Amino acid sequence: WEVRKLEKPKYVVTRTLKTRQTPFFGTTAEIRSYAPFLTAEVTLEGCDMNMAMGSGFRQVAGFIFGKNKAVDREGAEKVSMTSPVAMEVVHNEKIGMTAPVMSQQDGGGVYKVAFTMPSKYTKDTLPRPDNPNVKIIEVPSRTMAVLTWNGGVPREETTASKTQELRALLAAAGVKSTGSVHVWAFLVSFRLPIQRINEILLEVESK
Repeated sequence: WEVRKLEKPKYVVTRTLKTRQTPFFGTTAEIRSYAPFLTAEVTLEGCDMNMAMGSGFRQVAGFIFGKNKAVDREGAEKVSMTSPVAMEVVHNEKIGMTAPVMSQQDGGGVYKVAFTMPSKYTKDTLPRPDNPNVKIIEVPSRTMAVLTWNGGVPREETTASKTQELRALLAAAGVKSTGSVHVWAFLVSFRLPIQRINEILLEVESK
């Protein structure tokens, strides 16, 4: 897949918090207003972030690649790939803390791993998953603070560090965040880790 050609959630940037550019890559932080979208999602418990991403990816990928039932005809329907692969950190003591990041993995987190669905679908027209673990979720419009950086698939330590960085930027800007930490990975085949894009998202109060 080429990420630039894949459909992504639609948003409008309402405020820039930080921009740091190098000749090829950089880090940005901004406030975005997202339009509603659909996701196919699985919830995973009692595992670390890497295990959750792997298992969640396989289950949801199975759904979009044909483990489903079409609503308007017999058989399955292949759903177009979109980007990013999204993870919500429902519970992880290490990522939620504000002290310096430790390297120990607790293996007891709760995560939601999701793919965004193509905008041509509604909840009524999207194929039905064969896997009962895969749920179709209607995500409402939200205002999100987003920190973007280049790197490999995020681990707990990186996620915790980037989350702290984003929270510090929000505090300095007088913006309050709410809810869970969201990690979006724009996965690209045959690319070096530094060429991949990742994002940390926190929902913030809209004005």
